[in-house]
Amino acid sequence: MISVSGDSWKKTYVAWIAVCLWIIVIFLFSNQPHSGAVTEAYLGDANVPVRKIAHLSEYAILFVLSRFAVSASEFSKGWGNTRLSVASYMFCLGNALFDEWHQSLVPGRSATLSDVTVDMCGAMLAWVVIYFLSRRKK
Repeated sequence: MISVSGDSWKKTYVAWIAVCLWIIVIFLFSNQPHSGAVTEAYLGDANVPVRKIAHLSEYAILFVLSRFAVSASEFSKGWGNTRLSVASYMFCLGNALFDEWHQSLVPGRSATLSDVTVDMCGAMLAWVVIYFLSRRKK
C-alpha cells in the first residue's frame, strides 16, 4: 500500500494533470486536418522549420512536465536522476509514437518516423538542460 504524507499527493496529482493537459494540447494540434497545407499558405518557405521547432518545443515541454511528475510520484522514490530522466524520455517516446499513429488517421496528415526523431530531440534537449542546471546547483 502506498502511504502519502502531507500535501505531497497534491503535488503529484497536479503534476500528472499538467502532463495530461499537455498531451491533450499535442493531440489537438495533431488532430487538425490538412494543417501542413494551411500553415504553408501562411508561412511559405518557413513552414517546415516552424513546424519542426514546434515539434521540438512540444516534446521539450512534455519531458519537463513528465520528469517533474515522475519525480513527484511515490513509485519513483529512491530513483536517481538518470532513472527518472530515462523513464520520462521513454514516456515521451511512447507519446510521440502514439501521436504519429494518430496523425495517420487524420485527413491530410501523415505519420513519419522523422517527426518522432524531432520530437525525441526536443525531449533530449530538455534532458540536457535539466542535467546541466542540476549540476550547476551542486
